[in-house]
Amino acid sequence: VFANDTLPAGACFVPRIIKKDDKTLRCYFASEAPGRRQAQTWYIDFDIERLAFDNRIQRAKLKTAAGTFDMQPQYFHADAEAQGLRRASKDFGLYLFDSFKVFEGKTYVALNNYAGGQNALAVVNDSLDTFEVLGHYNDPPDLKLTESAVNRLPDGTWLAICRQEGGNANYTFTTSQDGRRWTPNQHRACVPNGSPSKPTFDRFGGLYYLGWQERTKIAGVGRSVFNVEVSADGINWERKYRFETEKSFQYPTFREHQGTIYLTVTQGDSDPSRKERIMFGKLE
Repeated sequence: VFANDTLPAGACFVPRIIKKDDKTLRCYFASEAPGRRQAQTWYIDFDIERLAFDNRIQRAKLKTAAGTFDMQPQYFHADAEAQGLRRASKDFGLYLFDSFKVFEGKTYVALNNYAGGQNALAVVNDSLDTFEVLGHYNDPPDLKLTESAVNRLPDGTWLAICRQEGGNANYTFTTSQDGRRWTPNQHRACVPNGSPSKPTFDRFGGLYYLGWQERTKIAGVGRSVFNVEVSADGINWERKYRFETEKSFQYPTFREHQGTIYLTVTQGDSDPSRKERIMFGKLE
């Protein structure tokens, strides 16, 4: 219960944080109850000086070609369906996925619905409360693609890497000249044997860092190998890091601060999902 609203019963899932200004962090999260209602993305602000959350929550908005709506899966699906998507609509699973990246003064984020197999590039307004869908990249239709990471190459081309589900899955790549119209996803030789899991795609010190989960298992453990390739142009890649562990190494996030690259990563060694804890550290 908050001062202005009450969250309905359900799970709070997939948080994301952005620095709104020098005094405020904004935290987004999805509230969902599959099969009972449409999920909704909310946000709440955190006061850095007081080290306390505001006692108010707000509904994030989604802007599509049809208008501006509460940020719910049904509107994300309808926009993709209008552009040819033929997958069933889900009432949960819409998340801010690859976030947040700034190009030419604008803040971008990749949107994802894992359950529905949907991916799109969106831009955030200056108030950081509305996410405008620029373009969807879900082709070819016979592949279920999710959890993408996106970046912009030196010549202005957008490049996204997508997780692929089902069969002998591997990561796929798609490009766009304007962020709105995207090429059909294809496999690339730089990622030869990927496994279904979240990729990363960052740029630090003039180099692109492309992270992906390898299908190889250490001591029979799934998601135990994670590779990071680097490139100056986003075309030619070479291996920079290879993480191997029997405790799993999955869903990392990399951030640069004052010249040092820090990371968080999910690890585990007892639960079947091997997701018991989140580790924090830094690269060399």
